[in-house]
Parts: sequence; C-alpha cells; structure tokens
Amino acid sequence: MVFDRFLKRKKLPEETVFSEPIDLGKMQLTMKNVKEVLKKSDAVLRESVIFAETEIPFLLCFINELTDKQMVSEYILQPLLDNKKIDQMKNEKEVVQYIKKGGLYFCQQTIRHHINDAVTDILNGYTVIIFDKEKIAFSFNTKEFARRNIEEPSENIVKGSKDSFVESLKDNKGTIRRKIRTYNLVMDELTIGEQSRVPVAIIYIDGIANKAIVEEVKKKIGLIHVASSVSVGTIQEALVERNMSIFPQVFTTERADIFCADIIEGRVGVLIDGIPVALLVPVTIASFLQAPEDYSQNYVTGSLLRFLRYVLMLVTLLLPGFYISITTFHPEMIPTELAVSIAASKEGVPFPIFVEVMLMLVAFEILIEAGVRLPKPIGQAVSIVGALVVGEAAVNAKFVSPGVVMVIAITAIASYTMPSQDFSNALRVWRFILALLASAIGLFGLSIGGILFVHGLASIESIGVPYLAPFAGTKKSEWLDTMVRAPMKYHLLRPLFLKSPNTKKSRGGQR
Repeated sequence: MVFDRFLKRKKLPEETVFSEPIDLGKMQLTMKNVKEVLKKSDAVLRESVIFAETEIPFLLCFINELTDKQMVSEYILQPLLDNKKIDQMKNEKEVVQYIKKGGLYFCQQTIRHHINDAVTDILNGYTVIIFDKEKIAFSFNTKEFARRNIEEPSENIVKGSKDSFVESLKDNKGTIRRKIRTYNLVMDELTIGEQSRVPVAIIYIDGIANKAIVEEVKKKIGLIHVASSVSVGTIQEALVERNMSIFPQVFTTERADIFCADIIEGRVGVLIDGIPVALLVPVTIASFLQAPEDYSQNYVTGSLLRFLRYVLMLVTLLLPGFYISITTFHPEMIPTELAVSIAASKEGVPFPIFVEVMLMLVAFEILIEAGVRLPKPIGQAVSIVGALVVGEAAVNAKFVSPGVVMVIAITAIASYTMPSQDFSNALRVWRFILALLASAIGLFGLSIGGILFVHGLASIESIGVPYLAPFAGTKKSEWLDTMVRAPMKYHLLRPLFLKSPNTKKSRGGQR
C-alpha cells in the first residue's frame, strides 16, 4: 500500500530544472568561467584593473571565512595596484612575468594553469588572481581560520611527549617536522573527495621507507572516489588488503611521538586535513600489543608488561569459552572441591551456563557502549556503577551464578589492557565466536575456533607485509622486540619485514 501511494504521488512540475554538475576538466582558466563555477558559493570575486600603459583586467578570488583579509589587502592588492614598476608595463604578459619572478614579495606563491587547481585553492582558503589573456592564475596562501590548540591526547601517557595531532594539516606537519629533523622527510599531498576536496598528506622518509610500499599507498589513496566527506574509515578501507577481516590492518594514533617513531622505523604515515588522527602502514599483530611506555622504563619491567599483554590477550579471548567447555562438557577436569562450589553457586539458576555467559557478555558490551556514548563524567560512572549493580542484582535474582560473574569480570579487565582499541574490538567479536563453538562441542569446538583464529591472522597482509611477522617468516633475532623488549643496545636494525633500503637505525626513540 505504501509503495502504491508512492507511485501515485504528484510529480514535480515540468518547469523544475536541476542544474547539471560542471565539468571543470573541459573549461579553460578564465575569469568568466571561474565566476560561473563559484556563483553559488560565498566566494569574494572582485574584478579590477591595473592601470598600466594599457588597462589590464584581473579577477581576485577568495573565501571570506577562510582568508586573512588584512594579508590580502597589504601583501597582494596594495602592491599590485600601487606599484610604479607595474604602471610602466605595456601588456598583461609583462605583469605576469613580473609576478612570476616574485614581484609581490609573497613567500607562498603557486602558479596554476588549470581551472580545477585554481578553484580547489580558493575553496581551501587561498587567494587567487586570474589573468584572462595568459590563461594563468597565481595562488597565495592566505589561510586564516579558527583552530584548536595542540593539547594532550586522549591516549594515556605515562612517560612521553604530550602533544597530539589537531585538525589543521599544516599544524600537524609542523609538529612532525619538529620531531624528525631530516631533509629526507617527504610529505606528498593528494586531494580526495569529489565534493569535500580534502587534502591528504602521505609522509615517509626517503631512503628508509620501501619505495614499493610508498607507491602502493599512493595508488590506493589516489583511487578513492567518495562524494561524502572523507573520514578515517574511508582511508582505512582503501588501504586494507582484506575488507572482510575484522582485525585492524592500519594503525591509528593521536600521538605525534608514536607516529614519528614509526616513520623513522620505515613505515608510511597518512594525515587527513580536518581529522586529528594519523594512520600508519604496514602493521603487524605486534604493533597492536606494544605501548610507547615499554621503551621509557627498565627493559625487564617493559618485557614483563609486554609478555603479560600477550597472556591477557589469550585470557580475554578464550576464558568464556573455556569456562563453558569444562563446566558443560568436561566436568572431570575440574578439581572436586571447585566443582562442588560451582554446583552449589548454580543452585536456583534456571539457565544453562552457556546462556549465563552469553547474557553477561552482552550486558558487558552494552555497558561499554553506554560508557562511550555518554559524556565522559557520566560515562565513567555508568560503567563502574552499572557493572556493580547489574552483576550483584543478576546474582541475587538467580539469573546468573557468581562463578560466571567472576569469569566475565576477569575477561573484561583483561580486555582493558590492550593498547589498541581497534584490536580489542576484534577480540571482542572473536570472543563470542569461540564461546558459541565451545557451547556446541566443548574443548573440541574451542580448539577449532583457535585454529580458525590463527588461520585468519595468517591470511592477512598489510600492504604486502604478513600480519604475523615477525613470528612467521623472519629471523628469530627480531623477536627481541615483540613479546619482550630487549635492551636498546640490541635494537640496531629495522624490522626485516619492512624491507627498508637502510636497515640500520638509531638506538633510541622507537615505539
């Protein structure tokens, strides 16, 4: 019925005409064409004349909200209109040559020959001057808009730099330049997004980063065609090798020190204008189980904490399924006293253990989601109080047994130790899968799930690098910076799986 009413709706009037999108590739760089393209925007389009021996028309264009108008007046308009040298010139060609040679004394000046480049600069906050006869435009960086100061990142910091990335691509590039002071640092910019036209910077060190990896990243980002705004997810999906895998294949961070350390190691970074998050490729599973603070403390302590994370990864992944298996299918594996205790605590609970575990896992996920969506002060209170109230109420109401509450509590705490939230989210999904397999055929199902889990990891590649490197396919000497953190004097070479042209690296500052 609804569909029938939709078909019988009144059609639009015949005189209603929608404008066709403008194809900039077929247009010449002229004042008329630029005004036609920007007529629906709030761009300032000022047509003026230089009073040389012959009057020379030009068009000045900028976006009012994105441009420093005082800079436009003092450093562009005034030198252009009140210049005695220009007044003596005979034609437009002489004026253009004069500006090309730096006659306006503006340090950030770019020449444009295509209307697409000129319009993109205008929409990015640049001031553009267009000359008709020469079919040329001069673009001046006069961007000025509200921006957020560099602050402490949301990622926890024990010992380390407290500056984070912000929304301004220019500020982020400056932060990286301050930390990596080498002339080999390359920052290539691309523009993506058919409507948003967002600048994206690809950052690497020439001579350290593998050229094949750099070219692959540029190729994948260059193939992005989205009509909507560009987000971190847009870049991530373009860079991944297997879109069906739930495991992160791109490392994201707000911390500039982590980003710079990985760039020095030989990885390739991506920064998006307007987004305070950086992306790094290629990555391995070890990338998501390391923390910057591992290198800021004694190597023994750092090694123990790192090894503990690997153990806790297995705990948060396998514990619910293991508890279901031994209590449901293999009770003979439980010590007698513990088995009696579990049976006594389960008295009066109407649900089987599998249902109890799944109910508590779902409740745990709901509490996490509520804590994320609510404002920070309220979200923390909801997570803590909610867990206590829900757990105690569920036990008192005989919905679940105390043993299940303890198992889920240990599972939850173990998941909080993962340094990467993206990797932790993947473990949360697999936790449900393993619990379901364990509920079907016990430890055999858990073993099958474990094999599928490892197979899934082994089949992933990040820009040609195996996800399980350096545990598979590389030298055992590289294990010194995986499950443990060896003393810095042994960190003499870059990871072999990155295939860097320069394998030697400095001893400090690595993530």
